[in-house]
Amino acid sequence: MPGLTVTEKQHWKERIGRRLDKRIDSISAREPNLMDRIGRVARQRALESLGLAAMQADLDSLEGQEKELSRRQERLYKTMLATIRRVPSEDVVDSYSGYQHHEVTSAIERRQAVHEDELLAEDPRGQEILRLRQEKENLLDTVWLATSGQQIKELWKKVVDLLGDEQTQLQKEALAIEPVGEQG
Repeated sequence: MPGLTVTEKQHWKERIGRRLDKRIDSISAREPNLMDRIGRVARQRALESLGLAAMQADLDSLEGQEKELSRRQERLYKTMLATIRRVPSEDVVDSYSGYQHHEVTSAIERRQAVHEDELLAEDPRGQEILRLRQEKENLLDTVWLATSGQQIKELWKKVVDLLGDEQTQLQKEALAIEPVGEQG
């Protein structure tokens, strides 16, 4: 009789393994907590035999303290979120705390950016930084204006007038560039 192929061997290994797992599960089902209890006792014995039991007890104590701090932190984030949303704390649903942390952090960052701009506007160097930031923010429009035809440039001017916006220095200069192929 010829030997089994690698594929056939793999099939039988998996098939027999599944039957063994099924039997282990049925034995474990007769005493549902057996494996958990054995795992806990075996871990405790391992800690004791390695001389780590006291240190593990300290770690367990620290974990308890961390959990309490985490609960306090969650309550504070919930209160902060309620303050941001201008609702009572009870109205903030604890659906996903990571999102709440993100919402609080995001609100703080947005407000911080506003205050940063206010502070920069009060300082001569800060004013220059704001001007350069504005140029950078509008750079794509500026490049398109510099390379567009006269009709787009005229339309841009009308949009700026309609919105009551101010053009950046570079945009003004881009509008003054003569369109390629349209020179007199």
